[in-house]
Amino acid sequence: MKFILCFLLLTGLQGLCHQLPGHHEEQEQSGDKNPPEPQHQPPAERQETETTSFKKIVIPNAEYAFRLYKLIASDPSPQNVIFSPLSISTAFAMLMLGAKNETHRQLFNGLAFDLSDAEENEIHGAFNQVIHTLNQPNNITKMDIGNALFIEESWKLDPKFLNNVKTLYEADCLPTCFRNTTAAENKINDYVKNKTNGKIPQAIQGLDESTAMVLLNYIFFKACWRNPFSFELTTETDFFVDATTTVKVNMMYRKGDYDFLQDEDLSCWVVRVPYNEDYTAWFILPDQGKLKAVENALSRQVFQKWMTSVKMNEIHLHIPKFSISGSYDVKDLLQKQGVKNVFNDDADLSGITGKPNVKVSKAVHKAVLDVHEGGTEAAAVTVMEFESLRFPPPPTIEFNRSFIMVIGHKRLQHYIFMARVTDPTAK
Repeated sequence: MKFILCFLLLTGLQGLCHQLPGHHEEQEQSGDKNPPEPQHQPPAERQETETTSFKKIVIPNAEYAFRLYKLIASDPSPQNVIFSPLSISTAFAMLMLGAKNETHRQLFNGLAFDLSDAEENEIHGAFNQVIHTLNQPNNITKMDIGNALFIEESWKLDPKFLNNVKTLYEADCLPTCFRNTTAAENKINDYVKNKTNGKIPQAIQGLDESTAMVLLNYIFFKACWRNPFSFELTTETDFFVDATTTVKVNMMYRKGDYDFLQDEDLSCWVVRVPYNEDYTAWFILPDQGKLKAVENALSRQVFQKWMTSVKMNEIHLHIPKFSISGSYDVKDLLQKQGVKNVFNDDADLSGITGKPNVKVSKAVHKAVLDVHEGGTEAAAVTVMEFESLRFPPPPTIEFNRSFIMVIGHKRLQHYIFMARVTDPTAK
């Protein structure tokens, strides 16, 4: 009988807040925040090393993100979608460190990697670069990505695997008594609740007594709009869930300059709404009845076209406040992508313990997303804005029907979160 490895992938996104006074809106990340390099390496060469490092996984992770989105969105029910492709790919890349033979090949291919294009050690090094770059405690944007292994206290892990998960994926390794399932669940849930600032209070329940290890990845994200919305301009309005269903939402409004375009081929609006620092939210608004067509067309190439084609101009922008959550059986999603052995008795995860007696029984991903004007700040200012008459007037883009949201990191070129909002009021 094989021991069970339980897999959790958790994502918490905090509410989006106002820009703090005194912070320059174009603040850039310092090169000093990247992993220390040998002292003899010149700064220019150090920057080039970092660039080529994380770029090893940019294209595969982008391909995987859109592939996963389409798989999740293919559910016939018109439900909200929120998940982190980066969280899922990071966790399963970490698992590759312990996989062998066919199990390893399936994981590698399932994550859209190609052994002929890159050596595996370069891939793990690239994930390390992404993790280290995102985890910058002094940034205005709060971004925490991390990994943890809760290990049966009687287990002995392969020293190489243990060293790799600690050094490459900066994972916490925590001895746990799984014979006491209640205590083990509480320990894991408390850890996740703390790491996600309370956004995910219960990560796991119904833990199997035969569980020998729980591997998890978490992400917590809290960002400020570069140009915040005004609370005073938020009004209640209609959101059209479908042809027969309308709900009331609090609609934020701001008139300002944004990068945007109208993609006539795909029948949708695309608006780039920047956060502080290197983070950006992309809002995609399909024309009425065109949601599925836009989703089917989504790809890395389409997104690249949008990124290079948007033009900055003034618009009337309306985006609803919303809070959505999602929970997904990643085991089912990966099996549909050909990753099967790791979940059955053919699993070869002998790189974890030195023996082929481990399989993954459960892989769960949970995510929550809150979008609103921001936190509370005490300040007073009187401003008068004057504008010249423009012909034609700036367009109005109102996200009052199903739309797609993608949060990415500009410099790392990674998609961190992907969402579809069909009903902002759904719990």
